[in-house]
Amino acid sequence: MNIRKILIIISSVVLLVLFVVVSSLSYNAGKNYGVSNAEAIRTANARSSETHEQQIKSVLVSKVNNSLVKNNISSSGRVVTSNNITILSEVQGVLIGNNKFKKGSEINKGEIIFKVENNDLLLLINSKKSRFMSLISSNLADIKLDFKSEYEKWNDFFNAITMDNNLPLFPKTNSSKEKNYIISRSILAEYLSIKSDEEKLKKYAVLAPFDGIITKSYTDIGGNVNPGSPVVDFIRKGNMEIELTVNASELKFINIGDKVEFIENGQLFFGKIIRKGSFVNQNTQNISIFSTINADAITVYDGMYLDARIKTRGTPNVFKLARRAVFDENKVFVLDSKDKLRIKKVNIIATEANEVIVDNLPNNIKVVIEPLVNVSKGTKVKAIIK
Repeated sequence: MNIRKILIIISSVVLLVLFVVVSSLSYNAGKNYGVSNAEAIRTANARSSETHEQQIKSVLVSKVNNSLVKNNISSSGRVVTSNNITILSEVQGVLIGNNKFKKGSEINKGEIIFKVENNDLLLLINSKKSRFMSLISSNLADIKLDFKSEYEKWNDFFNAITMDNNLPLFPKTNSSKEKNYIISRSILAEYLSIKSDEEKLKKYAVLAPFDGIITKSYTDIGGNVNPGSPVVDFIRKGNMEIELTVNASELKFINIGDKVEFIENGQLFFGKIIRKGSFVNQNTQNISIFSTINADAITVYDGMYLDARIKTRGTPNVFKLARRAVFDENKVFVLDSKDKLRIKKVNIIATEANEVIVDNLPNNIKVVIEPLVNVSKGTKVKAIIK
């Protein structure tokens, strides 16, 4: 047993000595190789690092091709009728008739909206007509004597006057003598006085100027009105427009006649720009523009809000860029001839949902279209053109 232990101890010592000798020789050999080949090792490591860096920095780029871009401007607005008026009474009296001035009542063009009791004025006109007929009758004999050739027209004029109809046209005088005679007898003055009352009588019945709907009533049948008193608010039926708002910077891209799309509960309506505002809303700093809409009063109602998309005619020599590629508000990464990153400021002229439109990127330049993190100017990258 003792001999066996001694042999094991001797073998272990020999192996340890051999390991120490081999390790020393390897260390000295590696040290000498590292000293004599240090530059070559550093170059190899740098190449490996550069290759690794290039593989990590592969980026999506797009080659700029400036062209005419039709930018779509999103907005929303309230539907309004093209005509919205308050109808007043121009005379004094009591409202009469069968119409009930109820909100929502529809009235066609030419139909009576309301009437004012006019008996007093009718009696006054008939009284004046009676005196006027008496005046002409008393002068017919003199006219026949002094103006024999003109007698027939004045006699026909006299016979045409009735209590139920307006006065006929006043006869034309053919000489200064006849004219002086008619004026001196106050025939013309009486005629004009009656015609004035007849015109006033028309104001006692107010007709609808267009097909419309009553949206508000200020009184009802039996109520008394005075000159200038509002009676109803009246809007045009079926002929509507929409007031949209846009940023002041977007107004320059919008032209009269540009098409507009409206969406409401899955329904699509169309229209076109008809007016542009020239003032800024002090509260929102937006500008109003107005569009038609090809919808009737059954599907679209006054006061309804709709989402809109304005299709502009386009801006020449511009490029549409992904919004996420822009950093620090107006900067993007571009590639130089050696595929190294450079920073360029862009001039953003319009903004859409996920894109911006710029006008100062030269053609064929490669612009990075994805956000980059932890990179700096001058970094070499591998471009993947999309």
